[in-house]
Amino acid sequence: MASTIKLSDEAEQFCHAKFDEMIDSCDGIYGVLMSTVDGHDVTCKFKYDMPASKLAAMMSSMLALGETVAQEARQNECRFVIVESSDGYLLTLRLGERLILTTIAGKNTNLGMLHSVSRSAVEGIAARLRTK
Repeated sequence: MASTIKLSDEAEQFCHAKFDEMIDSCDGIYGVLMSTVDGHDVTCKFKYDMPASKLAAMMSSMLALGETVAQEARQNECRFVIVESSDGYLLTLRLGERLILTTIAGKNTNLGMLHSVSRSAVEGIAARLRTK
């Protein structure tokens, strides 16, 4: 069953402000995508044209695979998935039970900083979406 989620205008503005903070605070971030755990894009901020719906579907699958691998390896829950390519990173974290956040950054990005900025954004967005 598809679980498309529509954010209120206020929630979407808050998310986009968070995305802007992420992009401003970590050199190399050029895309942030919020999507559902079953692969539907919710909102995004990209510096370049990218297929949000395709990325949402693929990153949902990557996180699901990471969670399954962690369980099979008796490692409990998967907290995040990092894809490292020749041109950069994609970092995907859970954002509550029904959402995930994917951050896309270039190859010169500090991976620790990318993770810290992404985790902080997830915590802030999750707290805000629970209260509204």
